[in-house]
Amino acid sequence: MSRGVSVEIYRSALLALSMALMACGSSGNSPEPGCPPASPAQITALTSAAYIWSLPIEFMYRFPHEQELISGPANTLVYGLNAAAWNNAASNAGNATVLYVSSIIDFTQNQGQPLVLTVPPSASQYYVVNLIDSFINGMGSIGTRTTPATSETSYLLVPPNSPYANDAKVTIDGHVFPVLASDTYVNDILIRIRADSLAPASDPTSLSQVAQNVVEHFALNPLSQFISNGFAPVFPPSFAPFVPTPAEAAEASELYGSVPTDPIDFFTQVGEGLATNPVPSTTTALSGNSVASLPAYVIPQAGATSSSTYVVPSAGQQDTLASFAPIGLTAAGWTLPTCWGSAEMAAFQAGFAAGKAALQKAAVAGTASASTNYWSYINNDIGTYLNTTAGYLIRGIVVLAGGFANIAPDAVYATNTSNNGSTSLLDGNNTYSITFQPPAASYTPEQLPAVGVVPPLALYPSGAQVGQPQGFWSIIVYQPDPSSSSAPFIPQTSVLNTSYSNPNNAQVLSITGGNTLTVAPTVGPILLSTPLVFGPTAAQYGLQPNTVYYVASNPVQSANGNYSFTVSTQWIQQLSPDGVPIQQAGSVGTGHPGAIATLVNSPSPSLTYGLDQEVSQLGSQQLTSGALAENADGSVTIWLAPTLPAGVPASNWIPTPSKAYYDSLYGSGSAVSTTIEAYIRMYDPQPGDKPPSILPDPTTGQSTTYVLPPIVQAP
Repeated sequence: MSRGVSVEIYRSALLALSMALMACGSSGNSPEPGCPPASPAQITALTSAAYIWSLPIEFMYRFPHEQELISGPANTLVYGLNAAAWNNAASNAGNATVLYVSSIIDFTQNQGQPLVLTVPPSASQYYVVNLIDSFINGMGSIGTRTTPATSETSYLLVPPNSPYANDAKVTIDGHVFPVLASDTYVNDILIRIRADSLAPASDPTSLSQVAQNVVEHFALNPLSQFISNGFAPVFPPSFAPFVPTPAEAAEASELYGSVPTDPIDFFTQVGEGLATNPVPSTTTALSGNSVASLPAYVIPQAGATSSSTYVVPSAGQQDTLASFAPIGLTAAGWTLPTCWGSAEMAAFQAGFAAGKAALQKAAVAGTASASTNYWSYINNDIGTYLNTTAGYLIRGIVVLAGGFANIAPDAVYATNTSNNGSTSLLDGNNTYSITFQPPAASYTPEQLPAVGVVPPLALYPSGAQVGQPQGFWSIIVYQPDPSSSSAPFIPQTSVLNTSYSNPNNAQVLSITGGNTLTVAPTVGPILLSTPLVFGPTAAQYGLQPNTVYYVASNPVQSANGNYSFTVSTQWIQQLSPDGVPIQQAGSVGTGHPGAIATLVNSPSPSLTYGLDQEVSQLGSQQLTSGALAENADGSVTIWLAPTLPAGVPASNWIPTPSKAYYDSLYGSGSAVSTTIEAYIRMYDPQPGDKPPSILPDPTTGQSTTYVLPPIVQAP
C-alpha cells in the first residue's frame, strides 16, 4: 500500500469517527443506559467510536495490573539497570539508548497520601521524567530540558483530590516541595535516562556507570516516610529487579497481556477504569491559572499557547463519554444493556471490529509522504491530546505504538515501514542504508527545510558542555506485531553484531560435568537467555570465539558471586499469533534454548567471556564517541541488513531478522515474520523557532524545517 493511499485511510478513519460521535449525540440518555435500544446502525457507529476513545482507558486499566504482577508493587520504583533488549521487559517499544526507571502510581492505596519523588541532578546528565495519567495524557515533564539542576530535588506527587493539588509549591514543616498534581488516581511514571549501551564499562556514559551514578539516585517514598527520615529520600535495600513467580508471570500474560478480543471483556475493563479514574473537570488541580504562570515542569494541555488558561489535559471529555450511554458506557462504568436482543448484540460486535480495524489502518497510515522521505511522525499535540475526534484517534494510535509518548519538545519519534513509499513493507531479508549528512554552519530561509542532515538537537546554553547537544538521537529496528499490545519488539538478531562486545571482560573459572561453566561475575546481570561471547581461546574449550551463546539454564550463583550455567547457540522465543518472536520470552519463561553445548575442560590457556552488547540501535552517542565510521565527505551511513554488507564497518551495522536466521531456529517450514520498521528518536530536539528543527516553527507557521534522510534499499 502506498503512503499516499495510507494518508487517505487516516482521513477516512477520522471522518468515520467524527460521524459516529455526531450520530451518538442524537440519541440522548435514558434511565437505564442503552435502553430502550438504539438502532443497530447507531450501535455499530457508537461502539466503533467508543473503542477508539476508550482504548487508552482500557490500556491504563490493564497495564498497571500486569506491571504489579511482573515488575513489583505500585508506588515503588522499578530500576532498569540494563538496556532494553529482545529478552527483557524494559518498556513498551523499549529503547536501548536509555535506561528506564518506572512506577505505577496508585493513589487509591495507602489512604491516598502524597508521594515524594526525588530526582538526581539533571544539568549535565540528560533525563526526562514523564508523569502520565489514566487517559495517557502527560501531566509533568521533569528533567534536563525543563528543570536543569545541579543538586537533587524532591517533588510532591498528589492526587486530584489532595488539598495540595491546586498549589505549585507547598511548605511542610519548613521544607518546600514543588508540587506535581495528577488529574487521575492511577498513573504511570516513566523516566528515560541517557546511557550508551554500546560503550565499554569504563566509560562514564556506559550502562553500568549511569546505573550506579544516576539511576540509583531516584527515589519514591510516601510523604510520611520521607518526613520520618529527616526530609530525605529512602532508597531500597536492593536495586535488583523484581522476579515474578511462574504463576505471576502466567497470570499477567493471560489476563492482562493483550487487549481483550471480546467487546464485553473490553468495555468491562473500560468501565472499571472509569470508575476509578473519572474524567477530570475544568477545575481540577491548577486549572484556571494562566499557562504562562505554570511551573516549567507542568505540561500544558494540547493546543495551548502562553496566553491560554490552563486546564488539565484530560478535562473536557464528559460530553463525549455521555454520548456513549446508548451502548451502556457512562461515567459510572459499563453494563451490557438488558434490553438488547440478537440484532443489537450483532451490531455491538460489528462496531467493536470496525473500531479496531479503523484504528489499525490509521496507525499504519501515519503522516508519511514524499515530503517527509516517508517517515511518519507527529511533532505537535502528542503526549497530550486534543479532546476532539482527531485527538482521540492520535491517542489511540499512540496506545498501539507503545502507550507512553513524550510531548514533542521532549522527544519526536519518527517511524518508517516502507521503502520510499513502495507497496512493500520493510523486510529484514533486504539490505537498507540511511545516510546522515553533516549540517551546515547556518541556513538561510531559502535553504530550509534542511534535508537529510544529522538530526538537529537543542544545545546546552552554558556550562562545561556549552554548544553540545543536551539530548540525543538514535535509529532502532523493531518488529511490529498488531496482535500484541507490548509490540513493537526488538529482534533477537540484534545479538549478531558482536563488534561492540568485549569477550575479555571476565574469567571462565571451570568447566564441570561436561557442559557446565562456572564464571566470575561480569558487568551486568547474568540470567536465563543472556547472550554471551567468549574470548580468542574459546575453540580449545569446544566453543567458538566471537560467536553468540545463550545462558541455557537458570544460573546458580554462589556466595562469592560466581555463576554456574550451561550454554546453547540457540534461543527459541515464543511466537505471537502473527508469527513474530515475542520480546520478554526469556524473562517470563516462555522461550527455551536449543541443544546444550558440550564443552571441553581444557587446562589451559585461560578462557575469558563477556556479555554480548547487542546492536539494536545506533546514533548520536556512537557518533560522539567516535565508534561510528564516517564516510569521506563527513557523512555517516547506518546499515540495516541480515548480514554485514561487504565493505561496511561492523560498527555501522544493525542486524535485521531474516528467513535464513529464523529457519535455523524454527525450521524451514515455519512462517515467521521478517517485517521490520525503523524508528528514529530525537530527544530534546532543536526548538522550532531556531531552525532547522523537526518541531513546527511558530514564527513562520512551517510544520517543520528539517526532513529526515530516506531509507534506501541496496540493489
